[in-house]
Amino acid sequence: MTTATVVGSGPNGLAAAITLARAGVDVTILEAAATVGGGLRSYEGIVPGLIHDHCAAIHPMAVGSPFLATIDLDKRGLRWSSAEVECVHPLDDGTAGVLRRTVGDTAAGMGPDGAAWRALFDRPVKEMDRIGPSMLGPLLRVPRHPLALMEFGAPTALPASVLARAFRTPQARALWGGVAAHTFRPLHEPMSSAIGKGMLTAGHAYGWQVAEGGSGAIANALAAELTDLGGRIETDARVTSRSDLPPSDLILFDLDPAQVARILDDALPPRIHRAFTRFRRGPGAFKVDFAVH
Repeated sequence: MTTATVVGSGPNGLAAAITLARAGVDVTILEAAATVGGGLRSYEGIVPGLIHDHCAAIHPMAVGSPFLATIDLDKRGLRWSSAEVECVHPLDDGTAGVLRRTVGDTAAGMGPDGAAWRALFDRPVKEMDRIGPSMLGPLLRVPRHPLALMEFGAPTALPASVLARAFRTPQARALWGGVAAHTFRPLHEPMSSAIGKGMLTAGHAYGWQVAEGGSGAIANALAAELTDLGGRIETDARVTSRSDLPPSDLILFDLDPAQVARILDDALPPRIHRAFTRFRRGPGAFKVDFAVH
């Protein structure tokens, strides 16, 4: 039987391990921490009973994920939940840009910008079940619905700052700009509209979902799927060098390139090693959780 070792149990590592296990590969995940999940971890913070997520708490694309659709999440104990209001971007004057579940309800609260919001999101939301798998699937493949995907993608070539000019009110511009900022790039750059349009379209199509019990529940569901397929997960198993890796036919890393370069060292071709060590991380975000009494 083919064997595989996956280093790191973040969502990508868990998904890779499940895919291999389904193909009949003997898979083991090595995770440095005491629990699985990588960024999909949750913990009880300052207020007893209040669950905090280490990283993302909201998962706009999760319900439409082609991979998660292959898992019986109810069987794994994962429940999604969303609020009546999906997202709010408050302004200093006490007003706010408000994202509601439907395009119509959101547009109705935007006054003179309602028509522009409908023009941008009405059709993509209706097409989301067709274009979603292409948006969230492998990049190097022919899309199943190329014309619908092209129609969705055409506005995303614009800088987010340019697309913001379609709106006249500060509330609509704030909502658009706040979500578009998830691209973690200057909003005047080309293609900086892509993430914003994708997340807002998903919000209207599926809702901005949270996992009941915290994002760690997603990791736990994936881990349960893997173990039922015969895969193994070893926690507190930090890999710092090649000597920490068991003999395997396949080795996959759910790590950043610099970590992989340190582990594999001179086993990597020099050109690849240089590229990995020079990898620059993108900007981060400072997440604040508010305990509201």
